[in-house]
Amino acid sequence: MPTILIVEDNQMNRELLESILDFNGIARLSADGGALGVRLALSELPDLVLMDIQMPEVDGYEALSRIRQGSGGAADIPVVAVTGNATSGDREKMLNHGFNDVITKPYMVEDVLSVIKRILG
Repeated sequence: MPTILIVEDNQMNRELLESILDFNGIARLSADGGALGVRLALSELPDLVLMDIQMPEVDGYEALSRIRQGSGGAADIPVVAVTGNATSGDREKMLNHGFNDVITKPYMVEDVLSVIKRILG
């Protein structure tokens, strides 16, 4: 069974993603910020990371860079940007930075599950 790491500083948004995964029987880990998210990604090697972009201290871009520099397979973990910035320019910037896909807020259950299925098969 795949494990997905949720990295989201907003408690309500984090709990919503947790509920979506729990309801669909998907194992998960959660981090309330980028620094903890990086540590969990590097130590637990989840199958997928859902990463908020705008977080204090370590934002999604920096967290992704740190994960990509990791060893032991961490660099290959698919990371999906989770953002309220939904313009095509923002999406392009995230994909060019190395995110595997983008999910926009507010979350639609179908969108979250579709991205997970597309990436994990």
